Amino acid sequence: MPRLLTEVVEGLKARDEVEAILLAGSRGEGGSPDKSSDWDLYIYLSSPLALETRKAILAPRSTVLELDNRFWEAEDDGELNDGTGFELIYRSLNDTASQLAMVVEAAQASVGYSTCLWHNLVTSHILFDRKGRATALKARFSVAYPEALQRAVVAKNWPLLNKASPSFRNQTAKALARGDWVSVQHRTAAFLASAFDLVFAANGRTHPGEKRLVELSAALPLLPSDWTNLLAAVDRAVGMARVTLPDVLDRLASALGTFLVRQGLLDAPVSKMAAPKPAVSPPTQAASSGPLAVYTDGGCIGNPGKGAWAFLVDDGGLRVEDTGGDSLTTNNKMELQAVIEALTAIAGKSDWKGRPIRIHTDSQYVRNGITTWIKTWSSNGWKTAAKEPVKNQDLWMELQKWDQALKPEWKWVKGHAGNPNNERCDALVRRTMDQM
Repeated sequence: MPRLLTEVVEGLKARDEVEAILLAGSRGEGGSPDKSSDWDLYIYLSSPLALETRKAILAPRSTVLELDNRFWEAEDDGELNDGTGFELIYRSLNDTASQLAMVVEAAQASVGYSTCLWHNLVTSHILFDRKGRATALKARFSVAYPEALQRAVVAKNWPLLNKASPSFRNQTAKALARGDWVSVQHRTAAFLASAFDLVFAANGRTHPGEKRLVELSAALPLLPSDWTNLLAAVDRAVGMARVTLPDVLDRLASALGTFLVRQGLLDAPVSKMAAPKPAVSPPTQAASSGPLAVYTDGGCIGNPGKGAWAFLVDDGGLRVEDTGGDSLTTNNKMELQAVIEALTAIAGKSDWKGRPIRIHTDSQYVRNGITTWIKTWSSNGWKTAAKEPVKNQDLWMELQKWDQALKPEWKWVKGHAGNPNNERCDALVRRTMDQM
């Protein structure tokens, strides 16, 4: 522990009001905190510690000091003279014991983050314990995850991932429909909070809090099928307020439901769960109004190398964008993937069913391939004129399926020529590659 922080601890230990001091968070757990991690000290008090006393201990050693923040709990926050970031959180052992008893011993779950306080205590490192009460409290709750609590977490959180009226999934779909991107982000975050609560509970592990949840959950021994890929799909979909976000949430919920049944934490019959949403099938073309304007782009650094795709759909009132990437791919694959993703999204939105589709691509490879070359390839057993296998056959076959089902109009636009929608897709591609 840094010298200045040790001096702070010694100053607090000298006060009779201080019963115990615990180092918690990533540093208290003894893991590998990142450089931005503060030092989280939990100061357990038998009676209030005067603000002037806290200031006298902290102010001479701090370049930044915010006393008595009460956004969540009573705490002092800042940065010591040596650059050490700190949070001093003031609590009562009696209050903490009561709260933990409700969760661990009385099986009272929350909507997300049910066992974070429990995790905070049992993973902390005791720096000072005047009468041994903190040690006794930690021993009391250093127990196996109760099955009753596992079931309570499921009962509290699982319904919110399904299609009941107040579910986070439905709230997200409504937010998308009204173009409310703030609500989309908020409801998706709530969905994920409940999903992570369920996964940690099913593993009998306390919830570690808000940070690094993808990484920490991936290390669990028991996981829903394709867990990390499903989380990545949610990340991509919510990032652009994508129209298919509810479908992505449904897939994650379906995998999680199957997982909970397998762990014996969700009662049979399986039909009580949200049924897995079938893969989007090409719809039957129907008469409707004006065309959907679709713009697509793909790119790659290295070719092969890391690459990305993007699309934009404008229906005259709503604009939907999405982007994604691959760490090892080619430019042509990303151009094809962009169009496939766009058509898949269109087919998944009931409001767009039957709308004419006008696709704008700056790839002659895509336009010529789907309008001319593919007819020869498919009739020749997917061989080129030189009798060589057609490259990217799987993507061409997927695109052919959508082309036959939706019958889009194919238009070529010159890239980097000032078309704002084409430029937008290009910017999305470059941003995605930069973030990979």
